[in-house]
Amino acid sequence: MRNILLLTLLSWTCFGQQQVNLKDLAAFQHPSHNWTIEGAVQAAYADTSLQVATGQGVLVNTLRNGKYKRSDDLTFAFSHGDIHLMFDFMLPKKGNSGVYLQGRYEVQLADSWTKKQLNYGDCGGIYERWDDARGKGKEGFEGYAPMQNASKAPGLWQSMEIDFQAPRFDSNGKKIQNAVFKKVVLNGILIHENIEVLGVTRGAVSLQEVASAPILIQGDHTQVAFKNIRYETYDKPSVRMGQVSYDYYTGKFTEPIIGAAKPIKSGKLDKLTYKVIQDKNDYLIHYQAELDVPEADSYEFQSYWTGSGVVKVDGKELNQGAHWYSEMVSAQMQLTAGKHRLEVIHVKDFPWGPQALGLFVKRIGSHPVALHDRTSLLDPEAVGMIEVKANAEPVFQRSFAMHQGKKKTHVIHVGDPAGMHYSYDLKQGAMLQVWRGPFLNATQMWENRGEPQTSEPLGVTVALDGQFPLVMDHQAQADSTELVYKGFRLKDGRPIFMYQWPAANVSIEDYIRPNAAGTGLERTLSFKSASAMQSAAELVLGNSFHGISAINTKLIGLQGQSYFVQWDGRSGAVLSPKQGLKQQRIPVQGNEVSYQLIW
Repeated sequence: MRNILLLTLLSWTCFGQQQVNLKDLAAFQHPSHNWTIEGAVQAAYADTSLQVATGQGVLVNTLRNGKYKRSDDLTFAFSHGDIHLMFDFMLPKKGNSGVYLQGRYEVQLADSWTKKQLNYGDCGGIYERWDDARGKGKEGFEGYAPMQNASKAPGLWQSMEIDFQAPRFDSNGKKIQNAVFKKVVLNGILIHENIEVLGVTRGAVSLQEVASAPILIQGDHTQVAFKNIRYETYDKPSVRMGQVSYDYYTGKFTEPIIGAAKPIKSGKLDKLTYKVIQDKNDYLIHYQAELDVPEADSYEFQSYWTGSGVVKVDGKELNQGAHWYSEMVSAQMQLTAGKHRLEVIHVKDFPWGPQALGLFVKRIGSHPVALHDRTSLLDPEAVGMIEVKANAEPVFQRSFAMHQGKKKTHVIHVGDPAGMHYSYDLKQGAMLQVWRGPFLNATQMWENRGEPQTSEPLGVTVALDGQFPLVMDHQAQADSTELVYKGFRLKDGRPIFMYQWPAANVSIEDYIRPNAAGTGLERTLSFKSASAMQSAAELVLGNSFHGISAINTKLIGLQGQSYFVQWDGRSGAVLSPKQGLKQQRIPVQGNEVSYQLIW
């Protein structure tokens, strides 16, 4: 239930994102010649610079004259107070930059890949404050390290999401509330939550805090690239609700339909609330109120209840159905400026479960407005995470797993003390995902009834294509009906998965383990033919559906440069086996082939 509500809250942040136009530099104030718009960038994980290709859509900083000036920083054209900011970025090896909210509060961007001990200067860190008056060696103070190293390799696109609350001031300009980083998420991992910043961080454009100011990106260090910059500011007025009238009914109502029933109680309220409900079940309550809409726009109504209900605006049904209180039901409606009629009907015809009712209204550019009393919508039940650890030796855990929107039923998760883990589809002989960091969240399996029977990675995760990578005699890749799983044996405590491929008349072994450098996983596939004629084998490294970027002769970036595949570079080719789908295949020399996944 807690996870469902978290997804609901995140859905607000995605509603109404504005995209920064990166066709040119018009979205920025007086950019220096160090900032350019390019079509693509790439780099190997060992490269200290980015390779650029002409075009549009990617913002790149390159310090060209080697001497930084304050004007080399990039200032956005718009100012903001509260903001939800999202962007993708790429750094070369030893890369360093930073994004300053309001030009004053820095979130660090840095190459922190595989680093064990983190501080405020690592990727995602909230940089320290600075005061020369504190004395030599004591100038720096505060600053917040990320809760977890969520960095990916240099040369890969990474994602950052920042939910920032600006400082508040009274009518005389006195600060009455500090700035707060409500949430910072790096590559899908929450690294900060509710961090209050008592003043500006080092390198700010000014020591004076303000209610609104532009974003600034550092331009004084290494190359850095950005794309998909999106944001939502919260400066528009939203709806206001007038006094609420209610009618309360008792009886066996299975649907939110009043019919000929007569209310046993009526009254007036300031907000939607459960305080007037006297029964645990077998009741219906009908709320009515007037909404004052400030401007014509699209408004989203998000409702929660235990039981059944319906939300109506001007007689039009928006949200309805039977739900649990942690499930969000949402609908959007175009409203004109002025008065609109709101109705909420709710019934509960069963004795179990908590009473709960909530209704939020959200428009682009404003925070969600709660039309209910705070106590009327319960917080999700606090459920401690059930973590599977892999500290001393490799750990195997079976479960269901979601992959590309489908539930896979024959999945084994393999955790390694080296901190690099993977999920494997035993029916398909395929890697589903890889990740670095803590191992596995098994709460959805073992908490209460564990109905989903799914588990989730706890680190920076890369989803893979979920296909068996070997191809025999230039044919298409095998599916689950062609491979016969024969179990696994252990080597150094790690599984070697064994298969028969009757159509190709071969037996196969699949061995996956951390690579020697500690930067990813190495996979070795070996096969043996049962016939005298040796099959010609190829290894599929990736296909054009997910995007292939050739970095060098032995390294490619896949899925929009979200991870690297590396091999020995002895051979390589791009083929088109069917339906115009281009695949990166390499011929297998002998009966064994190895490659590495690096992220």
